[in-house]
Amino acid sequence: MPKVQATSSPASKGPLPPDGGPNISEFKYPNAPIEWIKRLDDDDRQDSEAYIYQVRIKSQDYALKIFKFSHPKSSPFYGNTRLQNELPMKKAIFYTDPFYAECRAYGRINDGRVDGNAKLPRVRQQTAVKCYGYLLLNSRDERWLIRQGHDLETDVLDSDVREALEGDLRVRAIVKHLEEGPESLHTGNIRRAWTSVCLLNQSLKIYNLDIKANNFIGYRLVDFGSSWTEPHEILKYLDRIGKDVARDKRGRDRQNFNDMIGDEKIDTRLRVVPMSRHQLRSRGEAPWAGRALPKRRRTT
Repeated sequence: MPKVQATSSPASKGPLPPDGGPNISEFKYPNAPIEWIKRLDDDDRQDSEAYIYQVRIKSQDYALKIFKFSHPKSSPFYGNTRLQNELPMKKAIFYTDPFYAECRAYGRINDGRVDGNAKLPRVRQQTAVKCYGYLLLNSRDERWLIRQGHDLETDVLDSDVREALEGDLRVRAIVKHLEEGPESLHTGNIRRAWTSVCLLNQSLKIYNLDIKANNFIGYRLVDFGSSWTEPHEILKYLDRIGKDVARDKRGRDRQNFNDMIGDEKIDTRLRVVPMSRHQLRSRGEAPWAGRALPKRRRTT
């Protein structure tokens, strides 16, 4: 029998993250009991940032992504860098933690544009699986997850992280639409998938940074735990101290998408190539790095 967890009435935190950038609101049923149906992600992945379950809330099925805790200093772009002197941990956690990364990305996706005051049209196309908001789980749900053998990595919750989280150590989760019978990438939808990535990168200034086949359901992205959404404090820092690295981050989705087409052996004429010789390749440096670019060949 599926496990149903009753909930208490914890305090709401309002939109997250609370730093004035893109954010998402709390799920509309924050105190409703959760019926845990089945796990949806790969049980063998030890390096994942979260666990994903099919759940039932108020008779409706959802996909619930439950995030592990993380420490800002574990980020190579924050720990042991000069940025620690400029960006306090209380703010840095909003740019290094996978939960807040998804909140920022979905906040921008839900709004449909970078500048809410701009006259540019909103992006209406569904570039990602729909998000319904975040949930802060109660202690009973947390204990149930632990009994399933899930490590929520609470060992990283030292005094610095506790202070950054303002003492609120509830387990964080994001509620998403449950896709029945997920469709894989194939010849028929690969161009729509590329359009989704282009809209995210160019129109919404969201860089997923983890483009791979199992992060898509059909042509829509489902995972934004590694994403950077502008304005992003780490990206601003990289713009100042290393423009090549910043350029690589903004162009990484393009390269990874091109690699994915080859890895998945998708039969398509679509070819996605690096934007310039300054963009670093995800699989090592281009053979012509440091020299003039090869002449562009005509294709038929």
